[in-house]
Amino acid sequence: MEENVSEDCEKKIRIMRSLPFFSPFTDKELYVILQTSVWLKKNSGDIVVHEGDAGRTFFVILKGSVCIQRHTGRANLKKPILCLRKGQCFGEVAVVTGQPRTADAVAEDETFILKMDADVLDKETDSLELRSIQLKFYKIFSSILASRLVLTDDLLIKASMY
Repeated sequence: MEENVSEDCEKKIRIMRSLPFFSPFTDKELYVILQTSVWLKKNSGDIVVHEGDAGRTFFVILKGSVCIQRHTGRANLKKPILCLRKGQCFGEVAVVTGQPRTADAVAEDETFILKMDADVLDKETDSLELRSIQLKFYKIFSSILASRLVLTDDLLIKASMY
C-alpha cells in the first residue's frame, strides 16, 4: 500500500476490512477499490437506483439498510422483495448482464454505501493486481447470484404447493 495514505483512507479501509464482503481482498487491493469508488450517504426514503434505469454500477452497504422493491402485476405498486443490510451488495445483476435495473433500491434509514463503477471491473488490463480484483468481484457476484437463485427456487416451490 502507498506510504502516504491519508488517515481518512486508512479509516475507510478499516471499515471495508470489517465487512465479510471484502475479506478476499488484500489491503493494497482495498486501497485500489477505494480509489476507484465513491462513498455515498443516503437518508431514509432516498432512492439509490430506479427500476428500468441503465446501470453500470454496483453498491456495497457500509452502514444502514436498503430495501429492494419491484413493480407487481399491472398496478403501479412497488412490493419489497428483499431487505439488505450492512456488508451486502446490490446492483450486481445489471453489472453482470448489462441489462437495465430490475428493481428500485431505497434506503430504509441513514445509509452509507460504496458505489463501484463496473467499467473498472471490465477494463482490459495487464495489471495482475487489477485482474485479481476483477476475479474476486466476479467470484463474489457468482456466489451471491447462486444463493439468490436457490432462495427464489425455494419460494417458487412453496408457492406452487398452495
